[in-house]
Amino acid sequence: MFERAGLILQHFRATTDPYLEDYGGTKRQLLVRAVKEIAGRVGTGSLFFVEDTSVRIEALSDGDNDVPGVAVKEWFASTTFETVDQLLRERGNDRRATVKSDIALHVPGLGFPVFFEGSISGVIAASPPQFEEDAKHPWLTPNTFNGWLIPEGADKRLGEMLFEESWYYDFRIRALEKLLTRLEEYTGILNLHPQGYVRKVHPSITTQFQLFTGPVLLIVGPTCAGKTTFGEWAKEQHDATHIEASAVLRMIRREQSEEDGDAFAFAHAFLSQNGPDIIARKIVQVYAGKFDKGVVITGFRTIEELEYIKDLYPWAKVILVDASERTRFQRQLVRGRTPDCATMDDFRKVDDQQFLFGLLRVAEYLADVRVENEGTIADYHQQIDAVFAGTDALVSGIFTSAEALSETAERTQFFRCLRALDSAGRPLSCDEIEKLTVRTGARIRHNNANKVLKRAPELARRIESEGTRVRYEIQNPGRAYLRYVSKTHDMK
Repeated sequence: MFERAGLILQHFRATTDPYLEDYGGTKRQLLVRAVKEIAGRVGTGSLFFVEDTSVRIEALSDGDNDVPGVAVKEWFASTTFETVDQLLRERGNDRRATVKSDIALHVPGLGFPVFFEGSISGVIAASPPQFEEDAKHPWLTPNTFNGWLIPEGADKRLGEMLFEESWYYDFRIRALEKLLTRLEEYTGILNLHPQGYVRKVHPSITTQFQLFTGPVLLIVGPTCAGKTTFGEWAKEQHDATHIEASAVLRMIRREQSEEDGDAFAFAHAFLSQNGPDIIARKIVQVYAGKFDKGVVITGFRTIEELEYIKDLYPWAKVILVDASERTRFQRQLVRGRTPDCATMDDFRKVDDQQFLFGLLRVAEYLADVRVENEGTIADYHQQIDAVFAGTDALVSGIFTSAEALSETAERTQFFRCLRALDSAGRPLSCDEIEKLTVRTGARIRHNNANKVLKRAPELARRIESEGTRVRYEIQNPGRAYLRYVSKTHDMK
């Protein structure tokens, strides 16, 4: 197809799999993760695409849950035509099936992939394949799902067609045609005179924000990790507006004449009454005119706050600033801002209070960039400069989400366990969670479900009753987590 279009296509070859095929989540989430992972290997300056195939057998699927879905290779390798044929006959012999090809195109300069989809529908044949494999065209074979599917309008299986005949029915052809059409559009745009594609931005007369604004950085992290220092340096060296969420809360507290009493108790009560995203809303209300130059917001504590800002400014980045507990405690002793926090136990109680708002337990899963602030102040300033310059990879102690591969499996398991709890609408035991996850991909064993949910009690409440198994119930921060991840990583 690329030769016919006059384009050169190169196959990226690697000694290992080019990307981790993690089947947790949707097809687009898988492709987004794949694009990020490959970009980390070949560089963001390359134009490349990733293709993934999925299958939906109607009689075996339920609602939006496709079976076998994206895990079609593993499913096909572990089953037989006779087994599937018997299952279909037991379920009314509904033999309808759809094969889809999903493509994610990485375009240098874009912060998200461009998606294309091609599909064919048909029926699973009533008898096993008996034809020979085409050595020249190995995808036309009895040894894949192509050997079972008879496309709609055809009288033979896709796999037993001649190459020229299969062209009309091939699901990948349909996705690639859309991709090639888009590439031709890009070529045409690049050949335009600059006046043809420079967009004039008019002042908005509505409450919507301008399309092009400065960077929006959301700095999160535990006490004494370096959030305020990040904001102050960004203001001094990068001309960004620094907004402290805690300062906005203090302003509200003064307005309500509630300066006496415990600050944490006030914050908890205020968010409970006005919604967990109220501080983010106040910030946008007060500082909306500052976003055109770029803003750095420090100290958010709820997932809903990130969600609200991301909805308004999709290009916003979440930066997790962290340091070891001992390093943070030593900074607290030097700063002396909290007189009642003179021991490590006192310091841990402060951490526990901040964790109760939900975000900090899972900040490592939501961050676009993680900064380990363990060095000198000069080292930290260099790290902050690198975040602004986009040269993260050149400075030690900075990790992007694509680089955090060791966390991928646990992050995916956590998301899928929460999704199982949310879909059930009731508390579930870990055995029940394990059964539900089978329907959406790879099984998550009950002990793994317990492990990932136990570490975030604010998102999933642990219920222990005498004589019964431990159960978990999703909480509102857990639902916010599901929404946030679906919006920012699925990129529909």
